[in-house]
Amino acid sequence: MRDLKFRDVVHQGYDYSCGSAALATLLRYGYGKQVNETQMIQDMVSHAANPAEVTRSGFSMLDMKRYSERNGMRAHGFKVDVEALYRLQIPVITLLDTRGYKHFVVVKGANAGRIMVADPALGHRVIYQDEFLKNWNGVVLAVMTDRDFNANSFLMQDKHSNALLRRNDALSWSSAPVPLVELGLIRADLM
Repeated sequence: MRDLKFRDVVHQGYDYSCGSAALATLLRYGYGKQVNETQMIQDMVSHAANPAEVTRSGFSMLDMKRYSERNGMRAHGFKVDVEALYRLQIPVITLLDTRGYKHFVVVKGANAGRIMVADPALGHRVIYQDEFLKNWNGVVLAVMTDRDFNANSFLMQDKHSNALLRRNDALSWSSAPVPLVELGLIRADLM
């Protein structure tokens, strides 16, 4: 059961590494990049303004954006409403704040009042929308590469979500990159 729960999810190795594990999840299982959490941690810490703070508090969304850009990808944060999560065409990273504990997860999509996430600490899980909204600031990080997102990734498929299966079908008819406007995001300035 644990194998399925963490299928296509990089399990975080440290208390502070949910951000690097979430980004590694997207890059490895979504875009086929050969990355691992340890390499990402070393790279992000080496470029951090305050490495000691990183190991105390974890990485920021800006750290993940900068890592992505240093490695030839486009990444941008967007302020979105919950309805955008129902229209996502690719998974995104977001920060949840549960009773003061800040934790990055990959949002796979939303359906019928449920948000599907790939959690680096807990694996695949469903969070009811009301609970998600209590803990969410509305900011997501979208990462794009020169490759299409792997439609066969478990990040794009979820047995609990017909919306994600429909999204798979929509992506499979085209090999062209998904236009940014179709990602459910507000600003198209990843370039």
